[in-house]
Amino acid sequence: MKSTFLFLALAITGIGFSYAQQLESALLYYGQTKFDNSRFGIYHEAQLRDFQFGGDHNQTLIRVGGQYQIKPFLTAVLGYGFIYSELKGAPNAPFNEHRIFQDFVLTHAIKSTLIRHRLRLEERFIEDRDFYGRARYCLFADIPLSEKKFNAGCTYLALYQEVFINAFQPEPLKTFDRNRIYAAVGYKVKDNLGIQLGSMLQHVGSNKGTFQMQLSFHHVINVK
Repeated sequence: MKSTFLFLALAITGIGFSYAQQLESALLYYGQTKFDNSRFGIYHEAQLRDFQFGGDHNQTLIRVGGQYQIKPFLTAVLGYGFIYSELKGAPNAPFNEHRIFQDFVLTHAIKSTLIRHRLRLEERFIEDRDFYGRARYCLFADIPLSEKKFNAGCTYLALYQEVFINAFQPEPLKTFDRNRIYAAVGYKVKDNLGIQLGSMLQHVGSNKGTFQMQLSFHHVINVK
């Protein structure tokens, strides 16, 4: 299955570079720390985004939160995010943002496909700006391409669509903020570690969509 992953990864990379004039890039880490026989855990995330592939820094984001498993299929997270952002080109006019967020994640399966629904609420405190509120809904689907079904050695497709809605927004922000559509090929290096290479199409407001190539790591730390 490694050869399948490499073939699909090269195909996705080729498609992304065909949009090179507006191609962005991102290196992402999504992690969870789970404790044996406990419903409590820790969520941790880091992102590095560029306006151009490998250059023109856009954003550095760090999130950390407390996680609680309400039911086997329902998880809640309360956390904090720090975001450092720059504008495209020069001058880059950097600014900081502090963000509080709440997640509710519902997980279920349709045959062999793993489905997740995530509702995220965000309270945003941006440097020298008014208070912002935002709601986000994301639908994830992970589709295994091998019989291992998300165990080590599994190759899979990862898809999602996410809609952002502004609330408590100052003028002239619109209620609709942005929409993201993502497709990637994933490979489970270990039972608790997956790698994805994919492309995200993002529309912000009524602006023309941009493509972002993404390399992401998905990691679960099990503490006994």
